[in-house]
Amino acid sequence: MTENWSEKPEDDGVTLGPEEALRREIEKSKSLKVVKLQLKDALEKAHAKNRELEAANRLLAEKVTAREDTPTPSPHNPDRKTAAPPAFSLILYVLVFNILALAVLAFFMSQK
Repeated sequence: MTENWSEKPEDDGVTLGPEEALRREIEKSKSLKVVKLQLKDALEKAHAKNRELEAANRLLAEKVTAREDTPTPSPHNPDRKTAAPPAFSLILYVLVFNILALAVLAFFMSQK
């Protein structure tokens, strides 16, 4: 049997020497502290993100309530702003077009 025993078969420290068992327990303790700090940091980041989202949610809720509180103009509402009248040049253009159309129509009607 030529097996290579490079690794120690027991990891729980029962048959290891007291120094080796103590060293492994210290390593486990250090790694657990690191994991604990990482989890604590992740928890703080999650709380910060939660506070940001709550603030954004509050802002959006305020915007919605503000929008719901403002009355929408209706055709029957006397306080409704009227649309701006069309420009004078547009009215003049439509008037001239209609007069010319009537003149052309009258011209063709007189040809019969």
